[in-house]
Amino acid sequence: MKDQNSITSDESKTIKWNRALDLFIESVYKPDDSLRSCAHNQKCYNELLEVREQVLKHLQLMRKK
Repeated sequence: MKDQNSITSDESKTIKWNRALDLFIESVYKPDDSLRSCAHNQKCYNELLEVREQVLKHLQLMRKK
């Protein structure tokens, strides 16, 4: 995740929403070693990844047109 370009201020709310959604999706994809370590210790790593997949599917449904 690299913020490389400045954004013009005349964009629609929909474009801003979808860009924010994309950033949030990136944050879900980004590995969190501490969280995954806790999941291993609590013996629910596979369940954590299942929840992650379901959340990602739901996030895709939130995209505005």
